[in-house]
Amino acid sequence: MVLFWTSAIVVLLGCAVRWFLRRRQTFWVRRGIPAAEKPHLLYGNVKGITSERHTANILLQLYRGFRQRRLPAGGFNLLFSPVLLVMDPILIERVLVHDFEQFQDRGLYANARGNPLFCETLFTLGGDRWKDVRRQLGPALDTVNVRTLFEATVRIAQSLTNYVADRERPQEIEWTDLLARYTTDVIGSCAFGIDCRTIRDRHRDEFRMMGHRAFQFSLRRMWKLRFGYTFRRLADVLRLCVHESSVERFFLQLCHSTVLYRESYQTVKRDFLQILLEMKGRGQLDMTQVAAQCYQFFIAGFETSASLLNFCLYELARNVDVQRRLRLAISRALDETDGQLSYDVVTSLDYLDQVVKETLRMYPPVDFLVRASSVDYEIDGVGTVPRDTLFVVPVYAIHHDPEYYPEPEVYNPDRFAAQPADAKPLTFLPFGHGPRHCLGEHFGLMLVKVGLVSLLRTFHFSLDTGRMPASISFKPRSLVLAPTSGMYLNVERV
Repeated sequence: MVLFWTSAIVVLLGCAVRWFLRRRQTFWVRRGIPAAEKPHLLYGNVKGITSERHTANILLQLYRGFRQRRLPAGGFNLLFSPVLLVMDPILIERVLVHDFEQFQDRGLYANARGNPLFCETLFTLGGDRWKDVRRQLGPALDTVNVRTLFEATVRIAQSLTNYVADRERPQEIEWTDLLARYTTDVIGSCAFGIDCRTIRDRHRDEFRMMGHRAFQFSLRRMWKLRFGYTFRRLADVLRLCVHESSVERFFLQLCHSTVLYRESYQTVKRDFLQILLEMKGRGQLDMTQVAAQCYQFFIAGFETSASLLNFCLYELARNVDVQRRLRLAISRALDETDGQLSYDVVTSLDYLDQVVKETLRMYPPVDFLVRASSVDYEIDGVGTVPRDTLFVVPVYAIHHDPEYYPEPEVYNPDRFAAQPADAKPLTFLPFGHGPRHCLGEHFGLMLVKVGLVSLLRTFHFSLDTGRMPASISFKPRSLVLAPTSGMYLNVERV
């Protein structure tokens, strides 16, 4: 009898789950909204995500299919979550800017008991709480404060250059790893005032390992995020932990110990943590919130900046004429300052800015933006999209649309020499747009540009064709764009 009832309950649960999944996969059809065809019962329209294909490639395929149908937006299923892919630039501007009040949240799930730090980051905060924290943190990463972090960045970039120069066989360097160590050292110094020294000693990279684990992409984590967003109350009861608690404990303990040291020895450093401590002293933040913003500063910055630097060097090695032109521009600028690198010199290099922007176009570190609607939203030519639906802006796909960027697979920094009169707005979105655009944009660009200047004034790079594939493919399990194989370059002194 017990076996009978157990079997009956299992069968009933299985039928209920199947009914739920089938109903979710027919979400768009039942509402008469154009959508991708034949969603899989479990994976929806993203089969192979995290195992075979990166989200950039999946969204690019969906984007091109909807564009052929001349749709401003189209529905698809991310696992069991119905998602609207937004493609029309005018509609994107409405979602990100004009109707921002209806699209404040990113649709990410976190709870204070399971992930106390992630719960307090700007990634997950919404509503008035997000507005308050954003307003408080805005000045912390403005141009004035980024300038104060410039000297530490230059010092670490010089350490990177010296490390490469000291290698007997620099062609054996795996650049994806080395550049991640560089960004780790810079952000560790600028956020926490800590000398990580991972460039010289890769075995000291606990900082980087923790950041990597925080942003590691997996099917399990995606299911957790979708479950938490769809069944928020049940997830709260279950204390669903989306991010590894060990990672958060590491950053919380690090922040506590660093603050205790500074308060005990009355040490003051001009870094991001010090700015947060001053805010704490004014009663604007508590200790957990201070740690949360340091945690966010690190995990949001080191992977994305390393990705951008990695692809910059890759394209400069492939396009030797672009590399020579950039090196000449750097040399001329430094000749005027007797070789002294300053913040003003870096920001005044127009061609460097073009190179970085073209790399961001081809390889945006974060390949999509996501917003959650708080109201039923009417879209001409599509229909009424129910509230709580996720709206996704496929940044990578838009950046590779030939309507906006002719020959999109050709690396051409001159695209950004001047803004064309007929350029469509919101077709270049590497840092997002609107009130939720990336707060660390100025710092991230400074970090990358200083690293490029330091390397290019000393070395010439070319591709190691024997060890590099003919084309780059993206690692499926990475949230940011990262090459599947390592990156190896031929390095010669200039």
